[in-house]
Amino acid sequence: MQASLHPMHPRDFSLDTLLANCAARHAHRLATVDGSQRLTWGELDARVTNLARWMLTRGIAPGDRIALLLTDGAPFLTILLAAGRIGAIAVLLNWRLAPAELAWICGNAEPAMTFVNPRFSSLLHGVEAGEVQQVDETHAGDGFFEEAVGTTLGPIQHPYDFGINLAPDRPLYMMYTSGTTGKPKGCLQAGSAVAASALGFAQHRRFTADEVLLSVNPLFHVVGMQQVAAMLACGGTSVFAGRDDDNAAILDLLHREGCTTTSAFPTICFPWQGMEPIRDGVMPLTNYTGGAGMGRPQMYEFIEREWDARVVGGYGQTEICGFATFIDYAQMLEAPRSIGWTLPHVTMTVLDLEGNHLPPGEEGELCLRGPSVMLGYWRNAEASEAALGHGWLRTGDLGTMDERGRGYLLGRAKELIKTGGENVYPAEVDAVFAAMPEVADAGCCGVPDKQWGEAVKAFVVLKPGKSLSREEITARFKGQIAGYKRPRYIEFVDSLPRDPIGKLLRRELSARPVTPEQAA
Repeated sequence: MQASLHPMHPRDFSLDTLLANCAARHAHRLATVDGSQRLTWGELDARVTNLARWMLTRGIAPGDRIALLLTDGAPFLTILLAAGRIGAIAVLLNWRLAPAELAWICGNAEPAMTFVNPRFSSLLHGVEAGEVQQVDETHAGDGFFEEAVGTTLGPIQHPYDFGINLAPDRPLYMMYTSGTTGKPKGCLQAGSAVAASALGFAQHRRFTADEVLLSVNPLFHVVGMQQVAAMLACGGTSVFAGRDDDNAAILDLLHREGCTTTSAFPTICFPWQGMEPIRDGVMPLTNYTGGAGMGRPQMYEFIEREWDARVVGGYGQTEICGFATFIDYAQMLEAPRSIGWTLPHVTMTVLDLEGNHLPPGEEGELCLRGPSVMLGYWRNAEASEAALGHGWLRTGDLGTMDERGRGYLLGRAKELIKTGGENVYPAEVDAVFAAMPEVADAGCCGVPDKQWGEAVKAFVVLKPGKSLSREEITARFKGQIAGYKRPRYIEFVDSLPRDPIGKLLRRELSARPVTPEQAA
């Protein structure tokens, strides 16, 4: 299939640029594996062009919002790229949200068109979502989507040939934040920012066109998006796990397609330990990306030692297009609390409340700068100014840096526990639990206390067959951290609330009642 060769221009720097490069250099190499459908880069590029022209015939114009409520896969990627090719803005909707939450987001974004998988149609009940297009995930070839992407409406052209003037910082997509501080905010990312993040990621990880990504994180989330974008940067292959696949099916897919990298968080990797992940003496996975400071040192050690897979931790945000720092496992052992060094395109510093740079070792707010920082929040100038003030992205995370430029995450500013005038960072308490062999998972938060203002409460999940009393836990804490940092209340639970990438939802923990029998 003939690849489209787009004229280069500085303002073209986006995922579309990366796609054009892949279509020209790797036209016959595999771009995506999605169920039984396998697309080369040339085929993917042609489908993007066809869909872009179809959107234009439906009246979609630059700046219009195109909402995606889809499972991960080639259709999701095709629609995102087609929207970017004509200057439309993709709104990446989280299908885990409730109808009322989606209604608020769509009311804020005002999409002109929405692509929805039939399984999620009920979520749009009562939602003003513009022109709605059903996209079946079976790729049967006779549905609307396959017809649209398979029909060439004219010669392959660049958007400039359509009379579309695409500004250098044109938005590509909007991801809505989790709304921990109120209503969700639409994080607006330029196509150039997503491409810069993808290139920085691929360069640091030394990805080549032989890379095969096992994509298991939802594309409406920045971790999943950055991983797939990195494949556009290097010409590798994105293998999409099905949303209904269990751990056995995902593990089988990893072996069948010879995947070399993934960002599989502990919720996936824990079950693999008992499922013979090494077959015929081979574990094809050579790179594993986890989150630094997620409290899983035993899991990381197991992956490195038993699977001969490389563990990489990191730190990032939606507002900077994903991971901004990385740290290898050996470096984690050297500095267990560190989130590592920044990617090539990112600069990090620590600022105080007035925006002054703090020296190594002093605690303040971790701040980032680089071409992958967001444009701002959609229709929220106040929040945009607060986040981008002083010329840096204010992450809202507290931390420090050492003399070697490594960052250390202490926790969210809003999650800081103030007890008796002292600061307690939840991550410090979590780290003590992570070293206890009886503990499968643990997390803490601040709860009201009449004497100290706030007290530390811990939630503990024990491993099957293990036991640990509150008194034993208190004894373990002695000598580990200061007395005021020790949990004053301990509640044993079956599981902890976490988001799709494993981040602990402390706000849900802090909303749970404190009872006298939980006193430690």
